[in-house]
Amino acid sequence: MEPSRQPQWARIERVLNYIHLNLDKPLAVSSLARIGGWSRWQFNRVFSGQTGCSVGRYVRELRLSLAAEMLLFTDQRIIDIGLACGFGSDISFCRSFKQHFGCSPAKYRQRGLPCLLKTPLCLDPDHLPPASVKARIPDIRLDSRPGFTVTGVAGRVHGLFSPCPDFRTRVPSLWHRLARQVALPDDRPRIGVLDLSSGPSPAFTYLAGLATEPEPLDGRLNTLQVPAQNYVVLSFRGPITSLADILTWFFQAWLPHAGCQAVYGYDLEVYPPGFDPAAPEVSMEYWVPVKLVEPLIARHAPNG
Repeated sequence: MEPSRQPQWARIERVLNYIHLNLDKPLAVSSLARIGGWSRWQFNRVFSGQTGCSVGRYVRELRLSLAAEMLLFTDQRIIDIGLACGFGSDISFCRSFKQHFGCSPAKYRQRGLPCLLKTPLCLDPDHLPPASVKARIPDIRLDSRPGFTVTGVAGRVHGLFSPCPDFRTRVPSLWHRLARQVALPDDRPRIGVLDLSSGPSPAFTYLAGLATEPEPLDGRLNTLQVPAQNYVVLSFRGPITSLADILTWFFQAWLPHAGCQAVYGYDLEVYPPGFDPAAPEVSMEYWVPVKLVEPLIARHAPNG
């Protein structure tokens, strides 16, 4: 980490530690700013600039994620979970929960699948991306996705940890081939599927395509059925040249300490409609199939 950034990170980390240990208490932005030694305006600017979201949104999403995790991992009453996560009443908790997750707490518990669980930010220097990477600290969440079909163009790729990686050229060439064969719609995300279902290997099949009905768009294209799966989702924002370094950090420094275990299956790259890799800054998501080992969020919370 660059020496000039260390004091600033230390101050933000002090605030984060306080937030994580006091999610059941009122957390006014002005009080959090004082803990970090900033004015409210300075604190909002620094926090948003480094994390990509406001501190108010971070606290709200973390509280709701902790509540969702407690619904999945405990048998506590819904009203008690809401109070333990800083909500003043059952009504306010249920309303906020439904706005964020699209269903009631009871329905979420009944479904039994993790969805939209924001993981706490960690500013431990050993777990941060290198300062040379010109990208924001990525937002990471636990999510799930039902099975779906992807249709597109496939080819063999040597990946990030191969002795002879060629993904920087092979992956773009597959997307270019797809664009030549199919008119890509402007309103649908592009999905790259990394077939790692056979276990660790320096090379794998990469499918550049779109989510489709089981019938392929074109007889010349490849079709793959991706099964239902739990995922850890990394939301990347920065120059595309920084993506490989962020993924290396994610797999080597973040994931081993996350409380979940990556499984060999189908990794996903999800690109927004109209994605332009030549833009100075891009946004995309990388989905890694995982098996839950322990709660990710409750470890950081009161009595966690």
